[in-house]
Parts: sequence; C-alpha cells; structure tokens
Amino acid sequence: MYNFLYRLRQFIAFYSTADTVYQVHSPFVFKWVNAVLEDRRWYYAFTDIEAVRQKMLGSAAVLDVVDYGGGPEGHAPSSRKAPLRRLARVVSSGPRQGRWLFRLAQWLKPDRILELGGGVGIGTMYLAAGAPRASVVALEGSEACAHVWRANLSLLGLAANSAVRAGPFSQTLAPALAQLRSVDLVFFDGHHRQEATLSYFEKCLPHLRGQTVAVFDDIYWSPQMLAAWQQIRRHPRVTLTIDCYDLAFVFFGSEFKSKQHFRLVPSAWKPWKRWYSSGTPLINTP
Repeated sequence: MYNFLYRLRQFIAFYSTADTVYQVHSPFVFKWVNAVLEDRRWYYAFTDIEAVRQKMLGSAAVLDVVDYGGGPEGHAPSSRKAPLRRLARVVSSGPRQGRWLFRLAQWLKPDRILELGGGVGIGTMYLAAGAPRASVVALEGSEACAHVWRANLSLLGLAANSAVRAGPFSQTLAPALAQLRSVDLVFFDGHHRQEATLSYFEKCLPHLRGQTVAVFDDIYWSPQMLAAWQQIRRHPRVTLTIDCYDLAFVFFGSEFKSKQHFRLVPSAWKPWKRWYSSGTPLINTP
C-alpha cells in the first residue's frame, strides 16, 4: 500500500508540471517527441508482441524464479515460484512503454542494444522489432525467465540478432559490454535499488557514445530510485534528460551547450496544452 501511495503522489506531482510537444522549443527535443511520444501509427509488430503477451497472460505455467535484485549488492539471491501470467502483467514492460521503446529504436537506428532486466522479454521484443538489424544483448537474473524470453524472441523471428544471458548482473554485465564494445541504446530495467542502478550506469558509461540513449524504467518506484535518477541527471556526461514518468531518457550529445531537463507527456494526456504555449522552453531544473 505504501508503494502504491508513494507512486500516486509522485505521478500527481509529475503530471502537474509536465508539458507537451506544444511547449517544446528545442529543435532536437521537438523532433524526438514527435517521433516517440506523438507518433500514432500502428505497426504489425505491436499486434504480434501483444498476442505473445496475451498468450502468457492466459498461461497456467509457474516458474522457479531466482531474484538477484531483491536485496543489496552481494546479497544472496532469493528463490520463489512466480506465475507466468503475473510476470507478463506486472514485471514486463507495458504496451505503452513497449510502443515508446519501439519508436525510440526506430528513430535512433542503433547498431547495438543492451538491456538489463525485463522479466520475460516484452521490452526486448519491442526494441528488437524497432531495430531489426541491431545486435541485442539482454541480461536477466533468472534462467527460468530467460528461457521464456528466448522462446518469445524465437516465436516472433527476432532471435537471430538477439542473445539473452542469465545470471546476476555483477557477473554478466562486464562480458556483455566487452562483446558489444560500444552501446547505442541501453535499457535499465532491473534491480531497482539506488546503489545497484548507479553502479551499472557507471560501468556502462565507458561504452556509451555521444549519440547513445540510456533509458530508465521505474524511476518513481521508490525514494531510492528517485534519488538514483536525480544523481544520474547531475552526472557531468549527461547533457539532456526527458522524464516521461513511465520511462526516462538520457542523452549524452556534446551539441547541447547547457544541461537541460524536460518533463513531457503525450499531447493527448493534456489536450488543453495545444492552445497554450509559454513562448519559452519549459526546462525543469533540479
């Protein structure tokens, strides 16, 4: 109950200060918002991926899940039995998040994608479908989840360029980064703890380029995650952030002369904003 009330309060605070494409005056951000948040086109991939989700939601399977993210770094993992339908409904990326990830990948055209966490791989399916030529490496703590993840990618014909590795991130992240060498898009979607999130971010930084986009899920999950997000925004290499509540996007381009932070929602969330423009860029500073 506490977690629900905390996230509700955070959403109300976020929503009250968020703007839409109609208040954006940065040419780069304007293009990004139109490509990712405002694109209304429906792709066959969306139907196919959501059909896989529905199949999992109707499944009676129960997985033996090993959880490395429930405790502090170095803590012994916990084991539990988890219904597949719950993993598909609660742990994996939702349909809206998936469509944003797909359009981000389509807009960015990355060569190499890295994902940390993600339940049973719905976010990976959207990313791989949005950038079918990209090499995708996904890391998942539980082998049982990774097995379902691989099967889903194969079912959609997305397995050829994708690899799913099971085990704690402390053991799988370094080899994945060594294989990829550089990363164009990285999605942080696992181990929702401040210390762990910042540690994985720092480990990825040497492999991120100026054009790389880092995506963070659940930044409003807890006070710890919000604190981690605030530290990431202040990092010297970060030049632009876009907080969309469901997902947060981090950019590293040197073309931005000063650090900028935006809170943005699709225009449909605030339709009255279409007829209002402040005349200046809405930049949310810390």
